[in-house]
Amino acid sequence: MAKRLAIPSKEIQLFIVGPRDSFKASRIQRLSLNTDIPSTDIDELGSATHAGQTKDLPNVTLAFSAFDVGVKVFSVLTGVDPDGWVLDTGVDIVELGEIDAVLYVKTDSVATYAKSGSARRMQIRDFTFTYSVDGESTEDYNAVGSEKRWLKYDTIIQKETVGDTSFVLDETPIGLLNGKTLISVIGDGAYLTEVTGAPATGEYRVVGTTVTTFDTIASQILFVYHANAANAWTDVSDSTLPAAIKGKDVDVKILAETIDRVQSVTINGNLNSTAVAEMGVRSMVGYQRQIPTVDGTITVLDTDTELIALLTNGVTTSGQEWAPGEGCSTTALSLTIELVDPCDTTDPYTVLKTVYIPSIIIVGDSYTANVNNNVSQVFNFKSEFGTCVVYSGAKS
Repeated sequence: MAKRLAIPSKEIQLFIVGPRDSFKASRIQRLSLNTDIPSTDIDELGSATHAGQTKDLPNVTLAFSAFDVGVKVFSVLTGVDPDGWVLDTGVDIVELGEIDAVLYVKTDSVATYAKSGSARRMQIRDFTFTYSVDGESTEDYNAVGSEKRWLKYDTIIQKETVGDTSFVLDETPIGLLNGKTLISVIGDGAYLTEVTGAPATGEYRVVGTTVTTFDTIASQILFVYHANAANAWTDVSDSTLPAAIKGKDVDVKILAETIDRVQSVTINGNLNSTAVAEMGVRSMVGYQRQIPTVDGTITVLDTDTELIALLTNGVTTSGQEWAPGEGCSTTALSLTIELVDPCDTTDPYTVLKTVYIPSIIIVGDSYTANVNNNVSQVFNFKSEFGTCVVYSGAKS
């Protein structure tokens, strides 16, 4: 058989395995899965060449970008049922936790998998939400970990929802080179550790196709493993979501006031996670998250003094002199981004997703005028308390 020319984008898929469920990620625009292995040259007296090298734990990074069309991506990353969000109950970014990322590559001639890739226990490190007047809304995420492997056959993702301590795998797992049988087991949102003897709390054992846990699984358990299953390839398809959401369907509000002439909004978040290693263990044992930071920019066309007055005093009609960001404001400036269903033609339009920051503070601005261009002003902000909450639908 002739060697294929290359792998086009239509023949690679990203599956995200979160604390609760897995998701064949839709509307993905780009992804990268990279590994850096720090190495140190070892020299010795009396030798003109290196004696060798020592290698540290690999640094694995996953970056992916998707059109922001709803809460499905955020749901799987935070372990929330996308169809079970409680009305007006949001999910804060602090819930962005650990995931497995699985890549599937299609063969060029038939609808099967040519190979698969797995990145285990990746911690979401940071994210960016981007909205612009003439572009599609996007959500970008970066995750870090230390385990990545390419596999000849299928990476199986199996979910069980029966409350039990014994489970049967659908396929026969192929053992890994690190001595483990399964790649990951996530029980009730927590990663479990594989052992060969009787499991204790937080552990599991594999014998053949039977997995036994010490702890009784209350809600769900996810198994990720390598198997020669010859599963059929199916294209990504999700007709429940709009293709994309452009700026005309993104409403921006500060203190419930609709902001005129907004050109773009960017929200950046960082979970400030630190890797935790352990002697005798050849992968990171986990990542400890600290207090997150959230900042961003709002770009508007300059028209009058209303926005400056709002950012300074909390009221659009107050004051006669303004210096946004200076002093201490007594009014919490909430920022609300609403993504509206572009397929809805009846006002009021259906809100698919809301991003809400309870209190922002202005930390800088820039004012720009160029010949034959409109005057624009960029306000730099940060979340006063490091809070950013996502809602399914509208926030009342």
